[in-house]
Amino acid sequence: MKLLNDSFPRFYGRRKGRKLSKAGNSYLQEGEKYFIKKENFSKDFLKVFRDVTTDKIVLEIGFGNGDNLVQAAKSSTKDIFIGADPFLNSTVQCVQKLIKYNLNNVKIWPDDIKKIINFFPKNSITEVKILFPDPWPKSKHKTRRLIQTEFIEQLSRILINNGVVTIATDHHVLKSWILEKFNFNNNFEWTANDPIDWRRRPLDCFETKYEKKAYKESRKPSWFLFKKK
Repeated sequence: MKLLNDSFPRFYGRRKGRKLSKAGNSYLQEGEKYFIKKENFSKDFLKVFRDVTTDKIVLEIGFGNGDNLVQAAKSSTKDIFIGADPFLNSTVQCVQKLIKYNLNNVKIWPDDIKKIINFFPKNSITEVKILFPDPWPKSKHKTRRLIQTEFIEQLSRILINNGVVTIATDHHVLKSWILEKFNFNNNFEWTANDPIDWRRRPLDCFETKYEKKAYKESRKPSWFLFKKK
């Protein structure tokens, strides 16, 4: 069976920015050990789970330059972290940090998460983190937002019972969209009991450049935690 083909959902946005420098290409080559590759998808992906020695496996979707992914991996060396991000330039920055700290509990999918999410084993992921995704704020672009009804169902399938989806955003349109989509899904419950619960960054999340930018521009991030029932 062909794992990756043109039947996958279209990706909106840039895959690459400025041309990679010689050093950037060098980091990509050196960092190949972290990658789950397209041509070896089944082999590499299954190896991640076969080698797991902990019950906690965290999937971060859209890790950017790796601010949160790397800090989380450094703080919890016995846990497994899988990062997915389609933007090559930021992936290079993340790989630099992984190499610098010699982390061996991280695997990266350098492409659109929608291309592999259906291949994750059922009930295999402890937590999914989606920190500051592109809000696509215009109404005509709402179908481009990552959080969609079908995608939430996919998250429910791969999460363990009581597994958590953590989402951060500083955009008012996306805040309402996230709550609407998750509230219509009977597999999840919003864990907030008090306004401070969604105004405060969770302890297992770390400051990113997007969060810094939000505060700099006087936008207050919201943190939504949805638990699988």
